[in-house]
Amino acid sequence: MKTWIFGALALAMTVSASSAMACPVGSDDGQPAPRRPVVQNVSFQASELFERAQQLETAASSRERQAVAFERDAETLANRARIVRNQAQLVSAADRASMFALAEELAARASSSRSQASDERSQASDLRIQARGMRERAVQLVRLNNNGGGWRGRPVRSTAETTI
Repeated sequence: MKTWIFGALALAMTVSASSAMACPVGSDDGQPAPRRPVVQNVSFQASELFERAQQLETAASSRERQAVAFERDAETLANRARIVRNQAQLVSAADRASMFALAEELAARASSSRSQASDERSQASDLRIQARGMRERAVQLVRLNNNGGGWRGRPVRSTAETTI
């Protein structure tokens, strides 16, 4: 009983001490704790958007690889179903029903695998669309904040300027 009370007391002290440490009260010299500046750098924001777009592209590539694996599995299962159906013709009538049932099960699994491959490809496409949108937003952000300038602030000629 005493160990239970001691454990509860230790837990209460740990929780109260950790929550007290989470809220800084200031430094010893009376100065408030320094605050982190909010970054409003356009270049930084654009880089962040491009980085996130790259992460989405990586995720899309991963989904595409998974879709290829599902499609390969589906093809393997469909071939096995075909082989089992062909072999069912060569066995006794008593075993044929179970072999056809096995072939149907393999065909259903192949269909399911193809469906998963289609879903993975669809998700990969959605991720790529999101990545493209992020890249476009980053470019627009840079153009709007650099008065039409390029990525490094260099002026970019429009098509109207080059034809004059």
